Amino acid sequence: MGIKKIKRQKTIKVIKMEKLKPKVMALSLGIVGGLISLACLLFIALSPLEAVIKVSNSFMHGIDISSIAVKDTSFADSLLGFVIVVLGSMAVGYIFAVTYNWLNERVK
Repeated sequence: MGIKKIKRQKTIKVIKMEKLKPKVMALSLGIVGGLISLACLLFIALSPLEAVIKVSNSFMHGIDISSIAVKDTSFADSLLGFVIVVLGSMAVGYIFAVTYNWLNERVK
């Protein structure tokens, strides 16, 4: 009588990620974009122009903005920029969620 070896089969559990809710993602990115825009507005309003130029130049990867930098932006321009950032962020969030859900159904 021999001892039988029993082979165990590995069970692979496929976990499917939950779908993202496009409206929730849009609102989330809109809020984050708005907060970043407000932080930027506060930085520009409270900092000397030289500091704003130095920080902005570091974000622009070698582009010198010193010749176009202004400190006297109107409230209307600031509000319009804020609205554009929020709406743009919302659009990106919505498109991201829809694209993620579409890919999540097709890619294994």
